[in-house]
Amino acid sequence: MFRLGELRRDLNYAFRTMRKSPSFTAVACATLVLGIGANTAVFSVVDAVLLRPLPYAEPENLVHVLADDPHDARAGVSYRAYEVCRSQNRTLAALAVYYRNSGWSRVTIGGAVEPQSVQAGFTSANFFSVMGVAPILGRAFDESDERHRQPVAVLSGTLWERYFGRASGALGKTIEVDGRAFTIIGVMPRTFQFPARETMLWLPISTNRNWLDHPPRDSFHARGYYMRWNLVGRLRPHATAGMASAELAEVAGRLAREDPDWNMGLGIKVSPLNVEIAGNAKLALLALFASASLVLLIACSNVANLMLARGAARARELAVRTALGATQSRILRQVLAESLLLVSLSATCAVFLAIKAVRLLVRFGPADLPRLDETRIDGWVLCFMVALSALAALLFGLLPALLAGRSDPIAALKSGGRTATSGRIRTGGLVVVSEFALAAVLLAGAGLLLKSLREVERIDLGFRADRVLTMHVRLPDGTPANRQIVFQDDLLARLRALPGVRWAGGINGLFELDQPPLNSLRSVEGRDPGQDRSRPLTWTTVGGDYFRAMGIALVAGRYFSDRDTADSPLVAIVDEGMARRYWPDADPLDKRFKGQDARGRNDDWLTVVGVVKSARRQGLEREPTPHVYEWSKQAGPVVDWVIRTSGDPTSFTGLVRSAVREAEPHAAISGLMSTRGQIEIQNSARRFRTWLLGLFAALAMLLSTVGIYGVMSYATAQRTQEIGVRMALGAQRNGILILVLRQGMALAAAGLAVGMAAAIGLTHLISGLLFGVTPTDPTTFAAAAVILVGAAAGATLFPALRATRLDPLTALRDE
Repeated sequence: MFRLGELRRDLNYAFRTMRKSPSFTAVACATLVLGIGANTAVFSVVDAVLLRPLPYAEPENLVHVLADDPHDARAGVSYRAYEVCRSQNRTLAALAVYYRNSGWSRVTIGGAVEPQSVQAGFTSANFFSVMGVAPILGRAFDESDERHRQPVAVLSGTLWERYFGRASGALGKTIEVDGRAFTIIGVMPRTFQFPARETMLWLPISTNRNWLDHPPRDSFHARGYYMRWNLVGRLRPHATAGMASAELAEVAGRLAREDPDWNMGLGIKVSPLNVEIAGNAKLALLALFASASLVLLIACSNVANLMLARGAARARELAVRTALGATQSRILRQVLAESLLLVSLSATCAVFLAIKAVRLLVRFGPADLPRLDETRIDGWVLCFMVALSALAALLFGLLPALLAGRSDPIAALKSGGRTATSGRIRTGGLVVVSEFALAAVLLAGAGLLLKSLREVERIDLGFRADRVLTMHVRLPDGTPANRQIVFQDDLLARLRALPGVRWAGGINGLFELDQPPLNSLRSVEGRDPGQDRSRPLTWTTVGGDYFRAMGIALVAGRYFSDRDTADSPLVAIVDEGMARRYWPDADPLDKRFKGQDARGRNDDWLTVVGVVKSARRQGLEREPTPHVYEWSKQAGPVVDWVIRTSGDPTSFTGLVRSAVREAEPHAAISGLMSTRGQIEIQNSARRFRTWLLGLFAALAMLLSTVGIYGVMSYATAQRTQEIGVRMALGAQRNGILILVLRQGMALAAAGLAVGMAAAIGLTHLISGLLFGVTPTDPTTFAAAAVILVGAAAGATLFPALRATRLDPLTALRDE
């Protein structure tokens, strides 16, 4: 009880002391609120994305089985590889197969005001049991559903709420999917969003149109030349992902010796599912969390400096208390109690800042950041905040408390409280050096990310993204091929006739960000393509004036034309990458090859009639893969449309939507937006982390600048008598100015030297986040140094100018 009573008295006294110094309290609280609030907000995102267990049963036992593809870290495997992995392993208890390809898994749902194009998950019957998630209503698929290709569907919680208002009567009803009636047999929890965040329903894999068109055991496709499959497995007890990977790699090696093409010439690897889901987000989030932690350290350093200066002003008071019998431990507890009260007040305000910050992070965060929408301030995050606040109180309160407890009371009373002034100035200087060192690390990192962002935005895309409107148009599945061709021609004519439309065309897959390029090349005239089998090659179909609409330049030959009909010899346009790979020393025009034959025989030669510039369709930061473009009149209809306009493309959305409705009322329209907008989405993750780290760097620089300003103001005030004597003896004002500036810039230079040395080592840790710039880019480091030196000079200049305006007689008389 005695100890509790002492703590209560210490807190009451600390409260009265803080109330007497409102300016100190406000500045210190604001500084800590920024540091604690930023750390809490970023930690909540780290917790949701990286730390919180996946919402599946025993998620640590879930793994992805992937192709060991040097060109795609998340590449799927051939169907034969799936069958082999399922039957020839001792480490996996179960293995399920599903489609990840967004193009093949997109379906049209009818029954709404207008058809909706949504993402579906096509899975094997054991998929949900492998994942360890059961429906909250009804049942999942069974082997009979998959074997007999039953039209049954399991809805997501989102779709269940949107279409049926969460009514249990939804079971047994039908939902129109691609023109077919599927019976609803189950509903999954809202938290289940695998394999993609936007998955709206799950269907038996055998009902997918590509399964029906290209059975997986067909000899050509089973060899893996056309389709890749995604596998998820559950480890047996005591097995690890490393053990499974080693086992399947051995199996793959044995089969590869018998048939090099059994898995497209690639090996097999196993990766934990949580690692695959987090992807590149792990490095980015850890870097942001480390940056927020550095901001907190600088904030604590600033508050420590404030308390050191305040401790100097209170030296006489503490000396009196010591003379009256207070022990050093008692003084220590009193100062720490003030720190605890200050940080408690700051943490309370930081909760509200963190809540607002989390909402902004979720709203403006990148769409591809997994589980971002699950971010929240919960009990675990609040516990983290409490621990963080306690650490902050210790960090900024311990040093002032130790100095206060060790001061000499007799000397302090004799000198009026200035005995520890020089010691406090030296200590404050060391704190400023550490602040500038931390700020230098943050500013260098932010500069590297900013330069990387600029390099990405300056990339030659291979096309012109300005004034282009895009959309995805799907007809109900089962629409006859001839009807699809008629619709495409009709829509193309309507789009061309719209006022302000310059060019219109289509392609299958405008941007293939999640689709691994497949090498379906069977034969190249005069060359063996086998050596390139595992190297990516993209096949796609274009229609209308696609190349002109996208602004893809023609390098040689010609575009497709009306003379290229369904009955004429097959033709193709290749890009520069394809030409360099297969005909590096020859003219590619009129060269022939075999591969993904749209007529289904795969034995007809395709003749190259044109070469176009390479375009980055797989992502801004990925080198464009070689492309083969086939003609829609020979290869079938397109589903993604591009319209080049004479003005703002978004102003044409109403006209374009009406044109689609007039051509086919039952067509589903999605992704109606500008190409520039799509590119912004692709770059959103990089822009998000760049500006967030930039914000932290700006805060760090601001706090460091305030820190050096405070130390120099205090040091200058304590040297009033010395400066007065110097000026009385003839010192010039310029000399006084240089004297004070030299002291402040020496602190900044020391901190900058330490910080830059640390940054050279630490920026290598974020090399995976950089693009087009090295981790030790000299121009970035030089720019960071110039900015910090400028900030330090500005912060030191004001106390220096104030010192030059001192009246020496007044200064000596006051002393």
